[in-house]
Amino acid sequence: MNTRVIVACVVVAAAVGACRRSPVESPNARVDELFAEWNKPDSPGCSVGISRNGTVVYEQGYGMASLELGVPIRPASVFHVASISKQFTAMSIMLLAQQGKLSLDDEVWKYVPAWADREHRITIRHLLAHTAGLRDVFLLIELASPHVDGVHINDALMRILAHQRGLNFTPGSEFRYNNGGYNLLASIVKRVSGQSLRAFTDANIFKPLGMTHTHFHDDASLIVPNRAWGYHRDAAGLRLARGGGDPGGILGNAGLFTTAGDLLLWEQNFADVRVGDRALVAEMQTPVVLAGGDKSPYGLGLEVGQDHGLKTVGHGGGDPGFGAYVIRYPDRGLAVAVLCNLDNIGFGVGALTRRVAAVYLPDVAPTPPAPAATAAPPKVSLSLEQLQSKAGLYRDAAGENFGRIFVRDGKLMVSLGAGPAGEGFELTPVDANHFVLLGTPVAVEFVPAAAGRPQEIHVTGDGPKPSVSELVTETFKPSSVELRAFAGDYISRELETTYTIRVSDAGLVIQIQGRADIDLTPLVPDTFTGSLVGMVKFSRDSRGGVIGFTVNATDVRGLRFERK
Repeated sequence: MNTRVIVACVVVAAAVGACRRSPVESPNARVDELFAEWNKPDSPGCSVGISRNGTVVYEQGYGMASLELGVPIRPASVFHVASISKQFTAMSIMLLAQQGKLSLDDEVWKYVPAWADREHRITIRHLLAHTAGLRDVFLLIELASPHVDGVHINDALMRILAHQRGLNFTPGSEFRYNNGGYNLLASIVKRVSGQSLRAFTDANIFKPLGMTHTHFHDDASLIVPNRAWGYHRDAAGLRLARGGGDPGGILGNAGLFTTAGDLLLWEQNFADVRVGDRALVAEMQTPVVLAGGDKSPYGLGLEVGQDHGLKTVGHGGGDPGFGAYVIRYPDRGLAVAVLCNLDNIGFGVGALTRRVAAVYLPDVAPTPPAPAATAAPPKVSLSLEQLQSKAGLYRDAAGENFGRIFVRDGKLMVSLGAGPAGEGFELTPVDANHFVLLGTPVAVEFVPAAAGRPQEIHVTGDGPKPSVSELVTETFKPSSVELRAFAGDYISRELETTYTIRVSDAGLVIQIQGRADIDLTPLVPDTFTGSLVGMVKFSRDSRGGVIGFTVNATDVRGLRFERK
């Protein structure tokens, strides 16, 4: 809270008795206030754990672990924590390196003999740091024909990654968060150690640290005592999240079940090292330097940042039904874990965790409340004409990606992809040309057109470098005769999948065996857009015949299909 807000609060308090807080109110009571809106018998909620120098100072549960059974959240409640899993996968790899069973600078193909791409040098270190350039395997598996029944999902994911010959970028040159890399690391742990990730972490991390309520959930049928179920809120109200929030056996990038208290034991290992050694934990917490000299916001399995000038090390996680965050302030010996079973808290769980930390850091101003939890801050009022001037289709030439800006109900919205205006995220104006995505560090600047240059969008906070997109004119309206030139069968060797493209009234349709059809809408010459595939750009031979196309989606660049 800044000085002006404090002064205003005092003035109002003197006048009407508002903003009153007892001078003896404990930090724990102030934490209770932060979670009061979820601490109800008809609401999911959160489990919170706070420790100072390894000693637990507060543990509390708020809301319900099971709305169906009326079971409240307690400190012993077990949550799926999604991407918080990554640091334990990273530690497993680091321990194997410490044991001399692998090197972080080994190339991936050494442990995955079927790895097709021997041209690019992708190392285990690249996977740990999210700098490998891998395509998003969870999108790839949706773009491929359904995997064969009986094949474990982790094996199916590794097979798809192993068949890829193209990358999104040169290894080491960019930081781009990638779940598939950590799924692959889990498979490497199994191949090198001869144990599943669950067995390895249990023997080498969880038991030594006394994390008795933690495991990698590799068996969906396993009964988990004190389990919290995941929920989602939509226009109709609360409902159980897809699959109850169970990760379905996907491991490495996710799959960890744990408690807030167990995570505090883990956090203390970075100060009082019992698993690994000081050099190992220091390397995990050191931001990676990219090839161009920029510093990544990530170490090896851990996010490294600052909060009001204090160094922070932590990680967040979110999946259907769950949102979680764990953060440590190493210079203050403070660690906070917040595990929630309502995914609508979304980006807000990180800000919520920092607000908890601020209670125990009296010299640190609290992080503003997450928009999901409280009313949004006042907005700058822009006219409909001002908002409409920003609308249109924008192209990020660097990634061959599109995004659409549109106005809905007097609000400026953004959606990924080039399709018609649909679901999107609200952009909140700061002034006439600057907007923010509330609850995130993302800021958007609209740069008006100038001589020889169309209107641009400059985006910061979504990576180590700003991105620039240009407004494009949608003029491609092919005739039915022109569309027929694109019809036919196309194969991707990397996906081991054939797409059949046929002409429709609106443009083209992609048919994939075992999947729903994908409608393609004309965009610019020889280029179409559709759900999942993002941008489909056809190529021609010297005589003008269509010979193939590439798919360029948000995290899948340059996926090639050849005409049969």
